[in-house]
Parts: sequence; structure tokens; C-alpha cells
Amino acid sequence: MANTVTTQTILDGDRNLVLLLTGVLDTSDEARVIKVDVSSFVPAPTRIRVDRIRHSISGQLSVILDWDASTPVRFAALTGQGEVDARKFGGLQDNGGAGRTGDIYLTTVGWASGSQTYTIVLEMTKTSFS
Repeated sequence: MANTVTTQTILDGDRNLVLLLTGVLDTSDEARVIKVDVSSFVPAPTRIRVDRIRHSISGQLSVILDWDASTPVRFAALTGQGEVDARKFGGLQDNGGAGRTGDIYLTTVGWASGSQTYTIVLEMTKTSFS
């Protein structure tokens, strides 16, 4: 079998953005891949903030999310089931620094054998436009 991964846009509004990320990993970890490409949304923001992350990740698998920049900046390391609610303190802000694109990348770590899965809902706000 092969890894099966999807990124589904649930909401792409003037301000709010919600994505559903799913993965069934049968053969290997998922290498660092773009999951949130800000240029693909309407209107296209140059920056976003992550307000809430809901996740369910199986077994020994971990999912790493990072802001794209010359040196990527990790902002979440997810395992098991849970929720990261950052709304009370203004959300997780893109602090990527030099070379910042506004995009979010995903990497998995820990695949050993068999099927490992993840389901992640990212609730975001578009904060800056070109």
C-alpha cells in the first residue's frame, strides 16, 4: 500500500480559514510538506494565525507543524488526541523571520510499521494581505 494524505478546505472566508488534514501512513513518515499554502486562498493572505488545533494521532506517531521561513519555525508538536486553543492569548502567530512565506508545513515522526493515522483540524484567521 501507499501513504494516503489529504488537505480539505472546510472554510475559506474573507477572514476565517478552516482546514482538515488527514493521513494514513502505510509505508513511511510524511516528509516536510506544505499543508497551508496562503497563496491558494481567496482573498490570499500573506500571513495567518492559528487559533485552534484539534487532533487525533495514532500510536507512536507525532505530527510537527512549522511556519515556513529561511529557517523553519516549529509551532506545534502533536501526539495522541487533544486540542490546542490559542484564542485566549491572540493565537499562534507566524514568527518565521527572514524568508517568511506565511505557509505551514507538516512532518510526521515515529512511523514504524503497519498503518498510522492522523486527523487535524486547523482553525485560522487571515491577518495580513498584500
